[in-house]
Amino acid sequence: MTLDHEVSFDLDLALAPDDALAFVRDVPRSLSRADFLRSLRLEGEAPTVVVAELPVNAALFGQRLLPFRSELQRTERGAVLRALPIDHDGPGWAAVDGEAEVSPAGAGSRVRYHFKVRVHLRLPDAERWGGQALLRMIEYTAQTVLERVTAAFPQALRAAASDAEAALAVADRAG
Repeated sequence: MTLDHEVSFDLDLALAPDDALAFVRDVPRSLSRADFLRSLRLEGEAPTVVVAELPVNAALFGQRLLPFRSELQRTERGAVLRALPIDHDGPGWAAVDGEAEVSPAGAGSRVRYHFKVRVHLRLPDAERWGGQALLRMIEYTAQTVLERVTAAFPQALRAAASDAEAALAVADRAG
């Protein structure tokens, strides 16, 4: 079973464009409040690979942690995540693509985000009516969870940006 969901949003930040650029390129900092991700880490330097797990509830099969790997590429105005193939023999995996683009906005900056998440769930074959109904229930439940996860992205990024803004204000007052 494959499920797709996309989310796009803008965040207005009190960070100067250079500081906002550093923020979006620093994945551990920008996703520090993304409590819907598990085991977030970076691997390698050139290219850097973002590795994490997305928790997805698959109805009667319970919560599944679906790993993903995405290459982080710096762009002139931000950063891009490109999903990488994953060799995983567990209950499923995810593919996460995304882009963050920074532009000046008033005294701060605006960051335009776009994420695309594709979840692959391995489920048993359903040849009978009851099994097919169960699969539809699993699909609905997993899709709902996926929609909640992608809806949480803006709040998590805004909270992390607020932390970055506060840290910069403290550093400015101290320096």
